[in-house]
Amino acid sequence: ADGSIWATSAPIDAPQDCRLASVDIDDERGFTYAALWERDAASVLWFNRPVGPIDSFEWRLVENFVSSHRSDRTACQPVLTEIPWGHDAAITSRLDCDEDVESARPLWNAYRRLGVPFSLAVHTSNLGNEANHRILRELAADPRAAILSHTATHAPNWGGSLEAALVEGSESMRLIEEVIRKPVRYAVSPFHQSPPYALAALSDAGYAGCIGGIIRNDPEFLIARGGGLAGLPAGFIGHSQQTMLHGDCMLASGDPLAVFKQAFDLAFDSHTLFGYLDHPFSERYQYGWPDEDARIEAHQQFIAYMQARARKPLFMHEDDAMDFLRAKSLANVIADDGAWRVQLSAAAPAPYGMTLEWQGESVQALNGTRLT
Repeated sequence: ADGSIWATSAPIDAPQDCRLASVDIDDERGFTYAALWERDAASVLWFNRPVGPIDSFEWRLVENFVSSHRSDRTACQPVLTEIPWGHDAAITSRLDCDEDVESARPLWNAYRRLGVPFSLAVHTSNLGNEANHRILRELAADPRAAILSHTATHAPNWGGSLEAALVEGSESMRLIEEVIRKPVRYAVSPFHQSPPYALAALSDAGYAGCIGGIIRNDPEFLIARGGGLAGLPAGFIGHSQQTMLHGDCMLASGDPLAVFKQAFDLAFDSHTLFGYLDHPFSERYQYGWPDEDARIEAHQQFIAYMQARARKPLFMHEDDAMDFLRAKSLANVIADDGAWRVQLSAAAPAPYGMTLEWQGESVQALNGTRLT
C-alpha cells in the first residue's frame, strides 16, 4: 500500500459474482484483488494493481483472457507463447561455475547419458587454472551444450556502476572466447543481482541478453515472461531463472524433490519456460550435496519427473532457450485487413517453431501466418 505500481490501488470490493480473488485481513474481507465483469458483447478483466499480475504465474490469466475468452462473441488477439511449437513444456538448466569448472564433468556425463542438453555459466577467475580449459573446449564442440558468461570476478551488483559492469562483462566475454574460440552471447548475473546499469553495460558490451533471478527483486526479473526489457535496445532480452537444485534445498522429510516438482508444475500449467540451476563442486563447498552420486541421482529423478509430467517436453541448452525468447521478442502479430498476421524477424532466427494461441486453439506461427 505504498502507492507504487506494485501496490494495490484502492479498497474496492467487487460484487460476489464478479470476484476472482480477494484479500482477507484477520479473517474479514478487505478488498477485491481481481474481478471479471461480463456484458453481452464485452468482458472486463480487472486487477486492483497498476501492473496487474505481470510478476506472477497468474499472467496466464491475462493471456487466456486476451486470446480466447468468450471468443464466440468478443474480439480476441493471438498470443505468442513461451513453449515452442509441438511441445507442451520447455525446460533449460545450467551450472553456475563460481569456484570450479572441471568438476562439472560427472554431471555433464550424466546429462549426456540422458540425452539432455547442458549449459555452463563461467566466472572467469576460474580460467587462471588451465585445468578448467579442457572441459570448456569440449563443451564448445558439443552442439547440445552452451557456455555463458558469469562475469569476470563475480562482483556483487556487477561492481556497483555502469563502468565496472562494462569491464565485468567485456573481460568475461574476451577471456572465455580466448579459450573456446566461439562467441559468448549471453550472461548470467552474479548473486542474481541485475541492476539496470548492468543490463545497459551488457548491451553495450555486445551481449544479446542476461539471465537473472527473483532473489534481488530487480523489476526486470520479476516479469512473468522472458523477452525485451524497458529502456534497452530491441533484441536484448532477459529471463528469470531462480529454481536452485541444491542439496541444502532438498526437503528433509517426505519427497526431497517436492518443492522442485511443484515449481515445474506451476511453470507447466502456466506455459512458462522453466529454468533451474546448480553449481559445480569446489574444494571449499558442495552446496549441500553429500557427494556427486547423490547429486546426479537427484538431477536424474527430477528430469524423469518432468519427462513423465509432460507429454512432449523440450529440453534446451541456455543459448537455444535465450535465442528462442529473443526471436519471440522481435516477432509481431499485427492487425491486417480484418485478420491477424505474423511477422517474424529475419535478424533473429528461432531455433524452434513458435506457437500462437488463439480462440482456444494452438497454431504454428510461421512468417506470414494469417488468422481470420
